[in-house]
Amino acid sequence: MGHTKKAKNTFLMEVEYRLFLLIPLLIRALSLKHAYALAKVCAQLFYMADFKHRKRAVTHILHSGIRTTLPEAKALARANFLHMLKVFIEVVKCDQIVTAENYHEHFRYESDSPELGKMIDPEHPVTAILASAHLGNWELAGNIYTLMSGQNLCSIMRPLANQKLGEYFYTHRMSKKHTTVSKEKGIRPLLAALNRGDSIAIVSDQHASSREGVEITFFGHPARAHMSVALLHLKTGHPILPILAVREDDNYHFKLTGTAPIRYTPTGDKEHDIREITQLYSNAFEELIRKYPDQWLWAHRRWLDCNRNNQKKDDANDKKTGH
Repeated sequence: MGHTKKAKNTFLMEVEYRLFLLIPLLIRALSLKHAYALAKVCAQLFYMADFKHRKRAVTHILHSGIRTTLPEAKALARANFLHMLKVFIEVVKCDQIVTAENYHEHFRYESDSPELGKMIDPEHPVTAILASAHLGNWELAGNIYTLMSGQNLCSIMRPLANQKLGEYFYTHRMSKKHTTVSKEKGIRPLLAALNRGDSIAIVSDQHASSREGVEITFFGHPARAHMSVALLHLKTGHPILPILAVREDDNYHFKLTGTAPIRYTPTGDKEHDIREITQLYSNAFEELIRKYPDQWLWAHRRWLDCNRNNQKKDDANDKKTGH
């Protein structure tokens, strides 16, 4: 019986994967302009049909204080639904638009931090811990960083329920200078990468289980954030770079940007230090989200005091799903 169920699940996942592949085929057949136009229509349909995520996004926007009225929050949530579809389109079409020769026409760097600029200068490569977020196009950010800095990069991948879908996305994320490792392997592969002189990237803006995270304040409300970035910083001393790639227009132009690098002097109290470092990079995320609110994943349940009525049940689910 168990074998039959497993075979059925494998069959269903294969069907799901085959059907999914029709979407990239369609997107790749369209121009970027027409793909975005299709996304605009689909985003409106998803916004109307997906009540759960629409409600979450609007609630979270109001909870953060980014918008203070319901009409404003709904308008931002609607724009955010479109942004998420654009992220997918941009990943699918990247190799049709960007090459090693023309990437300077599509990607640029800009930040208020001169020190951050120095750390992505290919003339003076710096091994760093990139703290990234679901802001802008996080799937492209790693490759943009490697192209602009010349650094090798290793990032964490979160296994998907459908392994073939996961392989599709992570294959598009990787390049000659950008590799991925499974989250299930822990921080050892990341430490090994840092010891080789490679940079690493961790998407660190999602809710963490009580086992994996520490409590911090995010937009003035309690949240729990992953502590991997802080642990790696304390172990290695390599700077933390809060960095991301934001969309500048609908012509495939992205800006690599971020805040000042984080360097923390340990106090000897490890628990305190982890919390302080995690708060520092969370503050950086908040600053960047305020600049580009339409490009952050608002539907994610980020806070402890919003949409988390049964915390024990949520923590149990978090351990299963990684959310």
